[in-house]
Amino acid sequence: MPDDVDAPLERRERILDAAERVFAESGYHGTTLRQVAAAAGVKLSLIGYHFPSKLALYVAVFARRQQVNEERLRLLREIDDVTAPDGLDRIVAAFMDPVIALAEEGAWYRRLVLREAADPSSMQRPVIRELFDPMAREFIAALRAALPGKPAGFYEWSYLFAVGALTQSAFDDRIGNLSDTPPPTSNTELLRRFITAGWRYG
Repeated sequence: MPDDVDAPLERRERILDAAERVFAESGYHGTTLRQVAAAAGVKLSLIGYHFPSKLALYVAVFARRQQVNEERLRLLREIDDVTAPDGLDRIVAAFMDPVIALAEEGAWYRRLVLREAADPSSMQRPVIRELFDPMAREFIAALRAALPGKPAGFYEWSYLFAVGALTQSAFDDRIGNLSDTPPPTSNTELLRRFITAGWRYG
């Protein structure tokens, strides 16, 4: 690779791409910086040059995708009246469309989000608490306004259930084992109906 101005940024991106995949496959505790270096095709010392610790690298992987959450919040805040007939549909679209737009590029990221959200030790790291929970609270508040009168805990739990459905839908490794005929290649509209119905009728 040429030793020019862009090379350090390119190497940093290559490290983040590799780290996203390796962390998604092995989890935070199961991943070593040596594995990331091998996957990125760089020396271990280069990772240390860009990221002072494994935690710093891990947080950087999520921070790089933070524009997705920012877009979700932008769309949510554009809804003038969440109680309007299309209010819930627009909340669902704000919740899932920016994630779906990542397409294949974001498949590893969605796996990683699922793994981090399910990891009992995740609260020891700043990822969920700082990068996801502020957004989650805004969506929960919107659901509370759009669907008043639900029982205690409904809004928080149903949000988390929707996160699980959205992130799980990123990979279809198992789906072929559950059907005798190949399922449709796109599950986006089914996912949209599933989340909408769960929020509306749960």
